[in-house]
Amino acid sequence: ESSLEQFGLYQTRAPLFIPPAVPEMILLDARIRDYVLLPIFLVVVLTQALRSNFMAILKSDTKVDLKEVKTQNMLSRCRALRAMGHMLPLKAFSARKAYFVKKDQGVLVKNPPKAKDPMEALSGGGDPMAAMGHMKGQVMYMLSQGILAYWVSFLFSGFLVAKTPFPLTFQFKSMTQRGVEVQALEPGYVSSLCWYMFVLMSSHSVLSIVQQLFFNTQVDDDDNPMMAMMGSMGGGGMMPGGGPDMSKIYKQEQESLEMIQHEFLLGNPGASDGIELELWRKWRSERNS
Repeated sequence: ESSLEQFGLYQTRAPLFIPPAVPEMILLDARIRDYVLLPIFLVVVLTQALRSNFMAILKSDTKVDLKEVKTQNMLSRCRALRAMGHMLPLKAFSARKAYFVKKDQGVLVKNPPKAKDPMEALSGGGDPMAAMGHMKGQVMYMLSQGILAYWVSFLFSGFLVAKTPFPLTFQFKSMTQRGVEVQALEPGYVSSLCWYMFVLMSSHSVLSIVQQLFFNTQVDDDDNPMMAMMGSMGGGGMMPGGGPDMSKIYKQEQESLEMIQHEFLLGNPGASDGIELELWRKWRSERNS
């Protein structure tokens, strides 16, 4: 074979299987964990807790409209009568039904609210105090997160702080290695700026778990960074005049209550098989015995 190789008449066979090249692992220094990863986690979580408590102090009590509360309670009673009216005798059901829909006297008929004018609803505007409170929350969120992002990018720019325990494709490289411009680096390594974003998105859940375990309280959902980011991107707040049209709701409740065919499920009290008469006979027999 050696003589044939000299004259080029013999070729060695290539191996059937070439093992893939194993990428070199980057060993992260333990001091990165102590001076970069843990400080970012603690500072972001504590800042979120401080912002949540500060917003709770600044949060003003919402004004309660007594007329609106009375209207909502009345509509709730009307819906409860429609849902559970079959548990009442005919006399009791008729009296309650007349209270709501009796001609010229029922609460749904006597003073129904006026229909909303679309132009008036658009020009009315919402509650200015609620809008001011929402604006305070947005400003506080933007300031705190802007300062933290500048702090992380200024002090810890270019650091790799962690590695995922599972492999990732290169589509995730922009999500895990923001601020580290190394094309050949494995996507599983996480940069300091991306670690800051991960901690920021999960800080609300971490605070919720801590407060439920140690203080038996819950964190307000308005302090969720995801909700704050969605509010800032979407403009935050509802359109003016976006409440329900109470005249239509009154009309629907009135029509629904008038169409009900009452049927007493516990039996007619005047009949021989009525449950009330049966209970009265049982009580009388026990008393006489």
